[in-house]
Amino acid sequence: MTKLLQSFKPYFSPKILAVGFLSFASGLPILMTLSTLTYWLSKYGVDKKSIGLISLAGLPYVFKFLWAPFLDAKLPFILAKLGRRKSWIVLFQFCLTTVFFGLSLVNPNDHIGIISILILLLAASSASQDIVIDAYRIDTLSNDEQSYGSSLSQVTYRMAMLIMGAAVLFASDYINWPTIFLLVTALFAVITLITIFLIKEEADHSDSSQHEKISAHSTLADYILIPFKNFITRPQAILILIFILFFKMPDAIAGVLISAFYNEMGYTGAQIGLISKVYGLIATLLGAFISANIISRMSLYNALIWSSTLMGLTNLGYILVLHYPTALSLTLAISLENFIGGFASAVFITYLSLLCNRAYSATQYAMLSAIAAFSLRIFGSFSGFAVEDYGWQSFFIFTAFLFVPALFVLTMIKTSILQLQISSAAKQDQT
Repeated sequence: MTKLLQSFKPYFSPKILAVGFLSFASGLPILMTLSTLTYWLSKYGVDKKSIGLISLAGLPYVFKFLWAPFLDAKLPFILAKLGRRKSWIVLFQFCLTTVFFGLSLVNPNDHIGIISILILLLAASSASQDIVIDAYRIDTLSNDEQSYGSSLSQVTYRMAMLIMGAAVLFASDYINWPTIFLLVTALFAVITLITIFLIKEEADHSDSSQHEKISAHSTLADYILIPFKNFITRPQAILILIFILFFKMPDAIAGVLISAFYNEMGYTGAQIGLISKVYGLIATLLGAFISANIISRMSLYNALIWSSTLMGLTNLGYILVLHYPTALSLTLAISLENFIGGFASAVFITYLSLLCNRAYSATQYAMLSAIAAFSLRIFGSFSGFAVEDYGWQSFFIFTAFLFVPALFVLTMIKTSILQLQISSAAKQDQT
């Protein structure tokens, strides 16, 4: 028991707790561009076409890498004294506070145009906050702490999504929406004050010569190309990018139609919501929590091997659901998939974080995460054709073994991953 408690001690480090707190702030706004937005507008009777068009306001999350270089190289003039990352975080948190207050003042039936603008501003501020918080995590934590920071970030991010998803929808049955938005406004105001007064940012230890190099150029192309060139010159860079593209392919293809599969198997909305939101969330949090402890006991390379393989094989659990569509089988399949998914995501984030040069951490992490997100959208678009042509059982068997391409590339970049760990350990010893 003592050893178990000791293994969780790193999570109580002030730096890691700060990262967890900021990740909570990062997870709050996103559902206001997705399911919570859709539910809110539908409750006011807004037509489906308008709702669909407004959802396009979430595009800043896809293209955030375009302005990440600017956030790497510049500081907001008024808040510059707060620090390279903290200044931007405070600015975007203030913007989010203002947007939620604005949403409390408008009625979707009368001001749908204003709401579209507010949601666009919310998405842009939220995506920008994500960029800088990711960079803060990479810059602030030592290489040994990255796995714990990534793990806690997954936990607090998903807890925030649960609040803005299930909790807000539940509250809307008893509280009117303007009041809900005012409560969220107050929550973000408190988060902003905590960030200002309690979140610390250490001195910038990144390579000053690299900063001078990028600051000497004023065009957006230069801001993007210099961090990209810095990354692409590392050994096996192209293969690393291919691995990032392939890593979540099993989830990408299976995940798009999973809700349709539940419906076809005869599960009710209440069953799906309870099992996926409650048991699924618990499993995800457990997987994310233990990931750092596992990484500390095995190499990052082995953790990626296990993550990639198990993330695919968990899709076989849905064959059990296909043949025995009971609440128990669904609970087992979802819990197993989410547990492995939480673990794999934390391991993956740790790997991406270690790949980034701290001089360009905002830009490089935004680029790498954009590649991972791009793969989810592209590969997933073909899932409907596969189910129509081959049926659910063949589909799940096929997706279960989609880890093979990622695994193949992973074995090819083993050297670079081991060197990454060695260099990370060396830098840690120097500090």
